[in-house]
Amino acid sequence: MRCSHCNSLEVVKNGSTGSGKQKYKCKSCNRQFVQNPQSNKIPEETKQLIDKLLLEKISLAGIVRSTQVSKRWGWSNTP
Repeated sequence: MRCSHCNSLEVVKNGSTGSGKQKYKCKSCNRQFVQNPQSNKIPEETKQLIDKLLLEKISLAGIVRSTQVSKRWGWSNTP
């Protein structure tokens, strides 16, 4: 296995993700990564809903529950 960042072969196992995928760490550049990552894109409608809920001053915990979007996603990504 090669590092997805620096292409080094000095890669070791480094635990697992919350969803159970194996994590790896590169000894050369210290990056952590998973093999075959999957990005779960948040639909544009959901982003717009989150923006509206934020303007209504609804708590982050309430927004997370109602939209089922991780609190760590970060709303600063929306334009």
